[in-house]
Amino acid sequence: MSTRSVRALFVTASVALLAVPAVASASPTQLTGIADDRVLENTLPEKRSPVEIDAIVKQWKAAGVQDVRTFAQWDKLAPKPDDINAPAGFEASNPAAYNFTLLDSKLDLILRNGMTPTLVISGPGPVWGSSQSARRKRDMYPDPEQFGAFAKAVATHVADRVERYIVWNEPNVATWLKPQNTCDSQDNCKPYAPHLYRELAREGYEAIHDGDDSARVAIGGTSSLGNRNLANPNTTNQPLRFLREMACVNSKYRPIKSGRCKSFKPLSAEALSYHPHSQAYSPGKRDSDTSNARMADLSRLTRVIDKLVAKKRIKVKGAKKLPLWLDEYAYETKPDPNKSLPSPSTAATWSQWGWSIAARNPRVQIMTQYVWFDEEPTDKDASQWDRWQSGLYTAEGKAKPLARVFSHPIFGWRTSKSAHVWGQVRTATGVTSVKLQRRSGKSYRDYKTVKTNRNGIFQVKVPRSSKARYRFRYTDPSGDTKTSAVTKLRKTS
Repeated sequence: MSTRSVRALFVTASVALLAVPAVASASPTQLTGIADDRVLENTLPEKRSPVEIDAIVKQWKAAGVQDVRTFAQWDKLAPKPDDINAPAGFEASNPAAYNFTLLDSKLDLILRNGMTPTLVISGPGPVWGSSQSARRKRDMYPDPEQFGAFAKAVATHVADRVERYIVWNEPNVATWLKPQNTCDSQDNCKPYAPHLYRELAREGYEAIHDGDDSARVAIGGTSSLGNRNLANPNTTNQPLRFLREMACVNSKYRPIKSGRCKSFKPLSAEALSYHPHSQAYSPGKRDSDTSNARMADLSRLTRVIDKLVAKKRIKVKGAKKLPLWLDEYAYETKPDPNKSLPSPSTAATWSQWGWSIAARNPRVQIMTQYVWFDEEPTDKDASQWDRWQSGLYTAEGKAKPLARVFSHPIFGWRTSKSAHVWGQVRTATGVTSVKLQRRSGKSYRDYKTVKTNRNGIFQVKVPRSSKARYRFRYTDPSGDTKTSAVTKLRKTS
């Protein structure tokens, strides 16, 4: 099925889901996603055959994944990325000027296995794509106009296969965009990346629409955490401060009209991309710093973007309120030696909790797990491993507790007034019947048969017992009976 046909189905499903009472407040078209470009690019520690890679991607679909986030990284696709000058006769917006072999192979893998791609068009760029190319740094001072030309070339090339695009990845982190800040000789630093990203986002948005007139384009893509004190040029900017700086408003949302904001023009977007990683925090624990926003702080995030929209700093296209694409979310676990991180079993519980929060938020349209396999560290002797151990499987392929719950998450909670159990059959192809079971003694008995919505989601009101334990069972599309993990009713506010 073509991507355009899939789009039509999404629209139809959106209308139909409004009539499904199971989870009235949920986004009717929320997609389950995965992000692991190491699989798609076959850069895992042990190189696999194409057949083996295809088998892994088939597992994603079988587990209930609908969307795959992948990258079109500027320096990987551009010619002679280490040269100061672009090749003679180079036409930056012409798709023929780039090598799309890698990108095409990734999109082919995703589409032939029945999933849709969300494409992040991002740097780092080639050296010649920097406004200060004499520095010979790929990740410093990317030139917005040259990036826009690249984005147009990409969108033109993939327009018949891609619907959703994201402009840049984690622009508030020095790994992806430098400098983050400008500092004087006394180390007094001010944010720089938000202003550079504003121009990248503007050029990228317009260029992608020039190349694909039916594209949906998200801006943002920030990490969830940053530093209040900007100590050096590479200090990570806090995400909500980053958004305010990008939109040229102060902490009270009054317009800034001087300095880099002197010629401010509003940004446009169909969505906001965001990475609500919570590290050692459960999804129920809010960050005490109001310029950060973890999974528990989604309402804080939406308040900020709604104020920016109300102040006409961001223009929302195609919706009344800016939707959220949570295109990265996960918990790192052992073998990372950081003792503050959750155990693999706790991470599985917390992930289900986080997924339930996202599923019940009508603004969230995509919920993406990062990653499928744990990443190998570059230095196993380091006290803090420098890569992500957040997969469903270890780097060696051993299933973690998260793998056992991914296809059918469950989470229960109770407040002072009520209690509910939420669950999802991610492999559902439509409304699905599930049997919610409650523990009675040492066994489980059927408590209630419920129908999911078309996304496989259900929510049931239950008695407020702190001792209650629930699970659910269902028949998957292959005809096998599956059983979820067990949830207690966690006390929440």
